[in-house]
Amino acid sequence: MATSNEEQRPAPQIVADFHTNSDMDQDKESQHHTIGTGEFQAAAGSHTHNGSDSFQLLTNEEVTGSRGGNTALASVIAILVRMGAKDSSTA
Repeated sequence: MATSNEEQRPAPQIVADFHTNSDMDQDKESQHHTIGTGEFQAAAGSHTHNGSDSFQLLTNEEVTGSRGGNTALASVIAILVRMGAKDSSTA
């Protein structure tokens, strides 16, 4: 007599017991990852890159040059290109 999928599944407590010594957040190959800002943690879907719920964007970037000319703008464009933007601007 065939058994249903429900009958083949282990009880929730058995699953919890097996996870007691899980490889959680140990490295990028871990089977389980918690939500957080650690190197081997996953980011929440609602993260904002504001520095509190995830890493802050542009933390190590510095805009340089005069605001009165185009050198500061060129600095901003260079930062955006490093982040993956395509620069199609012209001189």
